[in-house]
Amino acid sequence: MRRCLYVVALAALVVGVCPVDGIADDDKEPRVKFSGDIRGRWEGFWFNEDPTGNEKADRRRIRYRVRFDAKATINDHAKMALRLGTGQIDNRSGNQTLGEPVDFSPSAITFRRAYLTFYPWAKGGLGSRDGHLSFHFGRVAIPFVWKNGKDIMLLDNDLNPNGLSVNFDINMGESAMFFVNAGVFIIEEKSGEVDPNYSGVQAGVQNKFSDAFKAGIRGSWYYFSNLDTLFLQRGIDGEGGVTSAGGNIPGGLTGDPLGGRLNVWETQAFVNFGKSEKWPVTGFGGFSYNQDASETVFVEDSDTLAIDKEGIAYNAGIEFGNKKKTVLLGFAYFHIEANAFPSQFIDSDLLDGHTNRKGPFLYFKRQILKGTDFNVQLFRSAPIEENNVFVESVKNSKRTRIQVDLVYKF
Repeated sequence: MRRCLYVVALAALVVGVCPVDGIADDDKEPRVKFSGDIRGRWEGFWFNEDPTGNEKADRRRIRYRVRFDAKATINDHAKMALRLGTGQIDNRSGNQTLGEPVDFSPSAITFRRAYLTFYPWAKGGLGSRDGHLSFHFGRVAIPFVWKNGKDIMLLDNDLNPNGLSVNFDINMGESAMFFVNAGVFIIEEKSGEVDPNYSGVQAGVQNKFSDAFKAGIRGSWYYFSNLDTLFLQRGIDGEGGVTSAGGNIPGGLTGDPLGGRLNVWETQAFVNFGKSEKWPVTGFGGFSYNQDASETVFVEDSDTLAIDKEGIAYNAGIEFGNKKKTVLLGFAYFHIEANAFPSQFIDSDLLDGHTNRKGPFLYFKRQILKGTDFNVQLFRSAPIEENNVFVESVKNSKRTRIQVDLVYKF
């Protein structure tokens, strides 16, 4: 797979420097655009006694996150982008808690993104067709999420994988758009061994039926291969990883205790009723299935315990309003079984980055000044299965979490 990635990256590079519609104008000076945001957050946790009999102490904390983006246009066929951000090496969060590190030690600043973008046609178009095509190589943004509702069921939107991604869309007639997103990424480089890797392909269509109604649907296939026991362990309890993951069942995620492979199929859809500019309504939902999830058998106190595949996840939600003209109010429900997806990639806020959890999610957004948003998010979580086999996801699972944010963007 690593050879495949290098070949595809080289092909994208050749396409970028030898565009199909001629050489770009090199006389223009590179154009650089800067943007970013700073977010202040008050966060509170309230825990109930979990099925193990444990009740974690409630907690409050104040956090901040800073992100700084730079995008440079090299020519009509190439751009580069960088994102610097606060936070330690956590792959799912750039948050920095006040009081950490101790004694006013400086916070870490890391490269969250660093990639090149190549356009076969000038400025990302499709020549004579109405659409876009781009290749991205380096530490890139997740290519498989959209902005129709809360698309956080399987992938934390703060993930920035290493590899190559492709984005393509084309307009079909006056109202419909067909799109394809794809990517191949290296999870861990292993000298002398085949690298564990993750790839995916996504295709979908969106259609604007009228000024007041539009809808869309997509399907995705995610494939993990050459996985090892270390990868599985990070999904079971986070051990050896960079985040507090947990929830996958030993032997259940792939059916192979030594690693193996993983195929996950996912679909999401949305409908939007926008007749009212102040109070548009968006409904959204989705479903995923881990094809390689396996039934497992455990022996506990001489009793045999059979565990189902636990490979399903689903979500549904609805949004009302417009954060600029009124307010945006949203409600969603998420149900993510233990082996639905590697837990180290699940959204870290939603269910504390764990599988085998379910619960509702309420959110409120309001733009109070230009470039300034006030947000409130409320999460509730509970375990789906409660016996001892699921201990890593059951601990501290009965939890209420609230976040109050003030976000400034430039």
